[in-house]
Amino acid sequence: MNTSVNTVVPGNPPVSEEVKTPVQDSDLWTTKEVAKYLHVSLKTVFNLRKRGLPYVQLGGAVRFVPQEIKDYLVSSRGLSSHRLRQIARNGGAR
Repeated sequence: MNTSVNTVVPGNPPVSEEVKTPVQDSDLWTTKEVAKYLHVSLKTVFNLRKRGLPYVQLGGAVRFVPQEIKDYLVSSRGLSSHRLRQIARNGGAR
C-alpha cells in the first residue's frame, strides 16, 4: 500500500515544494527578482549591469546583493541632499 506521510509541526504550516519562503535582504537576488524589484525588464537589468549595477558571478550564475542594489539606486539618482538623507534613513529606495 502506498501512503503519503505529511509531517506537520504544531504552529507551522505544512511545507510543500510549491510554497516559497519570502525573500529576505540576506538572500541573493536573481536577475528576474532585480527586474521585479526595479519594475523594469530583464533586458534593462542586463544593460544596467554594463553601466555599473553591482553583481556577483557564481560560476555561470549571476546574483545580486539586495543592499548593493539599494545603495546603487541612491548613489545613481540626481536627488537633493535632503531627499538622499530621507532615502538612506528609510533603508533604501522605495
